This record gives sequence, structure tokens and C-alpha cells, in this order.
Amino acid sequence: MRSLTAALALLLASSCQGFVAPSHNSHQIITTTTPSSTQLKKQPLSRLSVATDINAVGAPGTADLPWSELGFEFRPTKSHLRMTYRDGKWQEPEMVESPYINVHIGATALHYGQACFEGLKAFAHEDGSVNLFRPDENAKRINRSGHRVMMPEIPVETFIKACNDVVKDNVAYVPPYGSGGALYLRPLLFGSGPRIGLQPAEEYTFIVMVIPVGDYYKGGLAAPVNGLIIDDYDRAAPKGVGAAKVAGNYAADLIPNMAAKKKGFPICLYLDAATHTLVEEFSTSNFIGIDNENKKYITPKSDSVLPSITNKSLQTLAKDEGMTVEQRDIEVAELSTFDEVIACGTAVVVTPIGSLTRFEENGEESKYQFTEDVGETTRRLYDTVRNIQNGEIEDTHNWNYKVE
Repeated sequence: MRSLTAALALLLASSCQGFVAPSHNSHQIITTTTPSSTQLKKQPLSRLSVATDINAVGAPGTADLPWSELGFEFRPTKSHLRMTYRDGKWQEPEMVESPYINVHIGATALHYGQACFEGLKAFAHEDGSVNLFRPDENAKRINRSGHRVMMPEIPVETFIKACNDVVKDNVAYVPPYGSGGALYLRPLLFGSGPRIGLQPAEEYTFIVMVIPVGDYYKGGLAAPVNGLIIDDYDRAAPKGVGAAKVAGNYAADLIPNMAAKKKGFPICLYLDAATHTLVEEFSTSNFIGIDNENKKYITPKSDSVLPSITNKSLQTLAKDEGMTVEQRDIEVAELSTFDEVIACGTAVVVTPIGSLTRFEENGEESKYQFTEDVGETTRRLYDTVRNIQNGEIEDTHNWNYKVE
């Protein structure tokens, strides 16, 4: 586990811009304190505890919410962080309690889709601390996405501190240890300056909103879900923006996603746009195929697939277990060889797939059946990453950042 102070010390050495301290104005302003780090202890996840010793950050889980009933949906919290890029530099960040934002009618985000976002989580530990999971990776990815659509870089240490401070300001909304929930952070970067011709804006807005969440799919890891292979639509074009977390990629999934749900399929699997013979990714999640007999973890390699931080973490854990990790093309026909199939991402963490159905042009139905219950490898990988996130086992890869 890394403390924020130690992490920023390392990042500052390679970053192009330091964090700018805010000035006083009509909004609540960010402040930072730095308590000492706390040793992690292994404890059972089933315990539900609300911290009573309020440290410099505050006690998580003190908001009046039905913690055991949280789903993955919007809930109001205390504040969001907002920062503006103007005159070639980032301005002072501030905490804003209003959930609304005034946007120019000519903003490039509205007209030309100049917008990208991230998703990460903060978890309460049994000792009362709150920890962000791999925010440095999200910082790097939002900059790759922003670069693809010509938006300014957010220095990594600035991104991490923004996440740290917005969690601290909303610590009461962090689901308590043992609840199974997390505080979901949604950083968003968009062109807020006006342009009518197709060109990048001169002004950009960066916000980080937070939402207490439970499982993305009801039941979480309790039961596999059935997916539909999509042939009538494509998620991303070859050499397009599929590998960037830009807003438009998700709009493309709305029609097929809603149509699939009406047919009884809560998740869609997309194929490569050029040939429709290769597996790419699920609607909002990366694809993983598990071959238990040969101890293989297989995931697609494609320039149209968004690099998942959860997938990257699971690959590391699979290698730790002695599994062979392969990133390569996966033919649709190869689906029949997998013992387990997983959809993974920040929101879902891990969702086991029970089956994948494909409707052929002639009306015939092909079905690839996997485990009826949660697979052993799926369960093991899920438990390991969740135990790390919850501070219940040693964080050997140094993924957790303590909120200070």
C-alpha cells in the first residue's frame, strides 16, 4: 500500500507540472492533511464496520444510506471536484456542491464529442482508512484518451491528488468495510470552450464526481449472466477510437444493449468490425476466456479494445498463480473451448458469463455454454483482487493508495 505523499514524491520527478494550490472563492476549496500510514490486517469480508475513530480524513460510511442495498446507479453526494484549463494551463481546483454545470452552447464536447472519462473506486478498510485502487493507471489512461481527441494532459500527480481530495470531502459516502460496496469515482474531461469549425477547444473542464455503489449486476458474483453476440452493430472501427475511453464509444452501444436486454440478455459481446470472426469486448467490459485444463488466461489483443485496468490486474494475479496469460486473436469458434468466460472492468470487477448466444442470418441459434455456477478460477481471481482492494491480504504489488 502506498501513501499519497510517497506516491506523489515519486511522480513529481517525472511530471511536467506540479499541483496548483487553490485560492479562496465562493466554493469550498481543497485542503490536504497527511496522517501516518496504517498497517493492513487480514480480516473477514463479511464483517460490517463503520469507523468511529475520525482521523484527518474522517469516518467512512456515516451517511444515511441503505449500504446493503446499493446498486450501480447515480446517488447524490456532498460535492464534486472541478478544474478548468484556460490560457494554456490548469487553474486552481475547487470543490463544488451543486451537481449542475453551465456549459457554453458552442462547447466542442457537445458538437464534436471532445470528451473522455475514467472510472475507479475507493474502498474502506477495516482499520478505518480509505484507499484508492490504482489511480495512477487511470491517470495514464485518461491522458491517452485525451491525446487521441486533442485535449490537454492532466499531470499524473494532479489527477491522483484530485481523486484523493474529492474522496476526502465525501468520505461519509464511502460504503463501510464489510458492505461489499465502494465509492465510485468518475473523472470526466471535456472541451468546454466554443468552436463551430472542427478544431480543438481553447478551454477544457475536468471534474471528478463520486457515487457510492454496490454490484453493477444484481447479485454480483452470485450467478453467471447470459450474453448475446452482436452481429448487427459494431462497437468500434479499425484504427478508430475503440482503445480510448471517449464518450461516443458508449453511445454506440445504447441501441444494441437495450435490444439485447429486451431479449433477456443483460450483456453484449462485440466482434471485430472488419470480419466479425474475432472476439473483441463486451459492452463495457473486457473479455477473458479461461482454459482450466491448460491453466490459460486468454484475452483479445486488438487496437479497438479499451485496455482495462481490472484486466491488467487480473492478468498479474493469474501469473502469480502460475497461469499462462495470452493476449491474442480469439476466433469465435474458440469460445467452445473455454471452461469459463469473464467480463471484467472497474464497474463490474468480474462478471461470470454463463452462456453466449448468436443468432445467425438464417435464423438459426448458436449457443456457447460455460459454467452454470461461478467458475473456480473466476471465484479465485475475484476473491484475490477484492481482498486486496479491501485491505484483507497483503498488497504485494503496491496497488492501493491511502487517502490522506
